[in-house]
Amino acid sequence: MRFFFCILVLLSLAVFAGEPVKISRDARVDALLNKHIKYNQTAPVSGYRINIYSQSGNNSHSAAVAAQAQFAELFPEMKSYLSFEEPYFKVKVGNFRTRLEATATLTKLQTNYPQAYVVRDNLDLQDLLGIETPVTDSVVDVNND
Repeated sequence: MRFFFCILVLLSLAVFAGEPVKISRDARVDALLNKHIKYNQTAPVSGYRINIYSQSGNNSHSAAVAAQAQFAELFPEMKSYLSFEEPYFKVKVGNFRTRLEATATLTKLQTNYPQAYVVRDNLDLQDLLGIETPVTDSVVDVNND
């Protein structure tokens, strides 16, 4: 039986070997692929950052901006992010795919920031790969394309 199947496959290959294969697809497939590519370029990636500042209350925003500026002076090669997670203003630094990477950097930062700790966060793919994002006035809405 196996021998018969092999001969059948070889004969079918010999018969159809000379004809080119034409592949046609619907234009909606291309549109869907382009939509998927756009989404993946802007979708957040799960990773880790180091929280160096977290405070709420009066003047916490200005203190967070000052903490971010101080960090930029001490570590200009590392990117920092200011966020507001009610009721706290937070300054997080770095883009790390694994907790191990973040912990290795945390040990270097703890001399200047002893209260710093590693947190799970969503990272931008461009930031993670070190790609500069061009500044534009338009916003791409991937849900309505």
